[in-house]
Amino acid sequence: MEPGSVENLSIVYRSRDFLVVNKHWDVRIDSKAWRETLTLQKQLRYRFPELADPDTCYGFRFCHQLDFSTSGALCVALNKAAAGSAYRCFKERRVTKAYLALVVRTQSQASQSSWFWNTGCTQVILSPKCC
Repeated sequence: MEPGSVENLSIVYRSRDFLVVNKHWDVRIDSKAWRETLTLQKQLRYRFPELADPDTCYGFRFCHQLDFSTSGALCVALNKAAAGSAYRCFKERRVTKAYLALVVRTQSQASQSSWFWNTGCTQVILSPKCC
């Protein structure tokens, strides 16, 4: 996937009530800060100006969050009723999010007996037997 730009927003699913987009890595969902050059909010406003809702803080009803550095599917409710329904689904844990980490081992790492992946708060050690 190429780096995010205002033009290259990928749509995964669209209905009358929801829009699911593929959020790029290193793109914030929303921001009121002028220094943020690219946000998902700006991508949506560029691609779907007719869907922006002036009654919301950021113009769109984001059903959940993805971290800045995380890419993946993100659900946007297109009306108040859909947002309420999505909120209840998340609150009642009827929705799950799954994360997949793709790890590539370089030739120089091939002789090591295990891989180390530092996530910032925990370190995951993968032995070659499990991979």
